[in-house]
Amino acid sequence: VPPAPRPVAQRVRAPRAMKITHREVSAKDGAGSIKVVPEEIDDLWHLYNLVAPGDRVRAATERKVHRELASGATESQRVKLSLTVRVDKADFDADAGELRVSGRNVEENPHVKMGAFHTVVLVLGRPVGVAKDRWDAVAIARLEEAADAARKADLAVLVLQPGLAHLCLVTESLTLVRAKVVVPIPRKGRRDAGAQEKALGKFHEALLQAVLRHVDLDVAKALLVGGPGFAAEEFLAYVEAQGAAREEARALVKRRAQLVPCKASSGFKHAIREVLSDPATASLIADTKAAGEVAALDAFLAMLGRDPQRAVYGYGHARAACDQGAVASLLVTDALFRSADHRARRRYVTLVEDVRAAQGAVHVFSSMHVSGEQLAQLTGV
Repeated sequence: VPPAPRPVAQRVRAPRAMKITHREVSAKDGAGSIKVVPEEIDDLWHLYNLVAPGDRVRAATERKVHRELASGATESQRVKLSLTVRVDKADFDADAGELRVSGRNVEENPHVKMGAFHTVVLVLGRPVGVAKDRWDAVAIARLEEAADAARKADLAVLVLQPGLAHLCLVTESLTLVRAKVVVPIPRKGRRDAGAQEKALGKFHEALLQAVLRHVDLDVAKALLVGGPGFAAEEFLAYVEAQGAAREEARALVKRRAQLVPCKASSGFKHAIREVLSDPATASLIADTKAAGEVAALDAFLAMLGRDPQRAVYGYGHARAACDQGAVASLLVTDALFRSADHRARRRYVTLVEDVRAAQGAVHVFSSMHVSGEQLAQLTGV
């Protein structure tokens, strides 16, 4: 069983909205600043999508500084300070639970020269200030989404096939792989008829340990278990059998109603989309953002197959349809709004604004969800 990626937190916690401690945006030209405190990994993802090249970001950081001693020698030490950098680029690391923002210092500081390059690491619980020359409609909507106190609880999804499984947490904005389990399963043979059964038992035990380690059903709505054939049912039967003999598994069996078997074609991560679109899970996940994205993408793909004249993709075709007032639903990935090209970003922001002005529905897909990855393969819009 290969080691899982280093998680931000071992278990799911109740979701909390990002705190906005300061907000001042001009109604005239959209210029202004905010100060927030990220509480969840989703909040760092929202900040990643909010921060664009040219913005100013202020946060506490550390920097190694050098000073010359009276003897002529030099010494270095790490100093804690607050810096404001003009953003050059940003990198989000879901596994480490941090957002790295790089740029040049734009405010006087006794330890860092004006114009010096620095990388500020944004983490949970530490205040962050963001200033923009213009807060457009997409950025404002993203900020309000992050601060929504009605943020939904996470889902846990386990997709498996004999010998391979992925356990993921599906939050409002992210799909985080918490464990990947690989156990070789031999074929049935006359020489050792019990080898396959023994390997499957080892596989199911590894899955059980992963679920116990990473999923808290006091918080998560459900654990959706999907696989081909009877793979899901066989694992759940193993859980129930273990619950009769082991205390750690008994607590899971008591929440059996939250362990939902459904269909998926494989144990690969992309099968999560199939789990989220399974009718068996519809009532459980109807109010989640991930399920809404899957439903919108399924509707688009169905229309593309049934009546291709009414379903288009690519910026040029979407823009033409919008100009004719013919867009009922616009699907767009958030990656397009992170473009370093200001003109490219502005094109997509204007498209979103125009569709909404014409009473069309806009679905902004997270590029960290499986459905967002699929939409990106269709140009992202």
